[in-house]
Amino acid sequence: MLPLDKELFSFLYGLTGQSRVLDWLFIFFAKYLFWFIIIWFFWVIFTKKDWGGILPVWKNRFQYLSLAFISFVVSRGIVTNIIDNLLQSPRPFTALGVEALINHTNVNSFPSGHMASLIPIVLTLMIVKKRSGIWMLIATLAIGLARVITGVHWPSDILGGIVVGVLSFSAVYFIFRKQKLI
Repeated sequence: MLPLDKELFSFLYGLTGQSRVLDWLFIFFAKYLFWFIIIWFFWVIFTKKDWGGILPVWKNRFQYLSLAFISFVVSRGIVTNIIDNLLQSPRPFTALGVEALINHTNVNSFPSGHMASLIPIVLTLMIVKKRSGIWMLIATLAIGLARVITGVHWPSDILGGIVVGVLSFSAVYFIFRKQKLI
């Protein structure tokens, strides 16, 4: 937990309980918006017709699905788990005794698995269809904010997940480019 974490968390968590509609929106973003981004990613990949270049459409789809999947596995499945097990950072609802708005297991919180999962997918989407990628990046950041507001993450968890996602994606993307896979 960073020095500003507790203050920023307290401010954001303090937004809860003001309005049922806002609480519902925070919960929706924190729990369900993730799946809309995943569905949107597949929708874009499987409906895009003009990929530019000479490769067949199916090959382009496979390449970008592979980039997203491998980046996701590196980011969420490997790097996040290693950091999580090394640092063992408690979640805010455990450390501060606050009530989380969503049910969540009491496992370590740093870095955010949601951010580490979504960032590689969103960055792949930004390459494939920039405008959709930008909108999904905004939605991803909204998820991160909502996960702090609902009491399951510290702000530094979100930032850490974003950094892990960006670095993992960058490493995989570099390898793909070097090997001329995309």
